[in-house]
Amino acid sequence: HKLYFITTRGPAPRSASICHRKINTQQTTDTMLVNTIILFASSFLLIPSPSHALIPYLQRPYLKAQLRKACDRKEEAEIFRLAGELQTVNPTTDIIKDFDRLDGDWKLDFTTAPAGEVPDEGATGVKTYQTIDAAGGLIYNVIDRGLPEQGLRIEIGAEPTRKDRVALDFRTIEALSETFPKRFVFRFPPRKLVRAAFVAGNVLFGGGEPWDERKFKEIGHFDVLFLDEDLRIQRNSEGNLFINSRI
Repeated sequence: HKLYFITTRGPAPRSASICHRKINTQQTTDTMLVNTIILFASSFLLIPSPSHALIPYLQRPYLKAQLRKACDRKEEAEIFRLAGELQTVNPTTDIIKDFDRLDGDWKLDFTTAPAGEVPDEGATGVKTYQTIDAAGGLIYNVIDRGLPEQGLRIEIGAEPTRKDRVALDFRTIEALSETFPKRFVFRFPPRKLVRAAFVAGNVLFGGGEPWDERKFKEIGHFDVLFLDEDLRIQRNSEGNLFINSRI
């Protein structure tokens, strides 16, 4: 029997060179296939983690589900963390353009506002929800203590003033009660009157600074942190967080 040794001192036999190229081609093909499978698995099969920036349309449903669980359990630290995560994948980047996305009925899932302002449904049984008329620029905050006999209905004007901000103009508070008076309506001073007072104050005490109309409108406001078809996260001018789900 004869033994053949292929060395680097001379050209390899043609058959060995062809075989080597075939092996390299096959290895390259296999590597590309494995990389494609890994990429596919990473995009569609892995469970999204809130600590990693995955494709937003995959990340949002997971984060929303976790946030609703945290709201049910009243886990404030987890709620704050998840709200922050959702803010980074907010699909509504311009509320001026997409103001109509607010339209409809919304129930309150969580808030940091004092219980004296917004009753805790779990502790009191009092329901709190909103009806938003985007076309009319109106928000109705409703505190249901047993409507139509008992409760509050607050009418607020709403106007988007920045890509992430909605200015608020409180109009009326309608209180309903089983005792006298059964219906009482408090009307806030007209916006034009309030504006005139602020303009006069700016002239007298503003030190010559120009009038800022937007700043005046935004005395009361909320910032949209997240908004899609069925979840809204916002922070008001007092710094309180609100999480609402569409009814």
